[in-house]
Amino acid sequence: MDRPNEGERAAAYASLFCPMLIRAVWGWLERLGVPRCHRDDVAGQVWLNACESWPRFDPKLGRPARWLNAITVHVASHYHQRARHRKEELVDVIEVLDPAPDAAAVMEFDHVRIRTRDAVNELDPELRFVLVAHDLDGASMTQIAQEAGVPLSTLYKRRAIAIDELRNIIMLREAGEISVGPR
Repeated sequence: MDRPNEGERAAAYASLFCPMLIRAVWGWLERLGVPRCHRDDVAGQVWLNACESWPRFDPKLGRPARWLNAITVHVASHYHQRARHRKEELVDVIEVLDPAPDAAAVMEFDHVRIRTRDAVNELDPELRFVLVAHDLDGASMTQIAQEAGVPLSTLYKRRAIAIDELRNIIMLREAGEISVGPR
């Protein structure tokens, strides 16, 4: 076999590793559908294959860029072929946090519940009756109206007033707890 001129091979080798061809490999891989997250690895495989097959490269048969493009197409093809059969497990075991609240959360919940109950007990008895019967006991407004002997619209008004009063009581208590300095 006739060995190509070493001067031509040296020139081809120099043109092979120019920055323009390095960027071209990335562009070819992008056009061939290789995802950006895998492009570095696949480009590395292209350059590895190019270095391994360099002894068989003959500059008389074509430009180094065409030869490198053929290697890139071949490597990208194998990448896609392997991707169809690839099975990846992202994690072995997912640790689930304990759904039960910790002691601090239980204490906070109890504190809020006691403060809310105390605020409800401060309401006017007519307002407290509607709020407790409907919102806490789950009775329907028509059922409460029949038991109390009052019009349904009156009960809705009392409930709205009770909610506003409860909100005001809780805000005043929070403002009292937040305020700093002598009282």
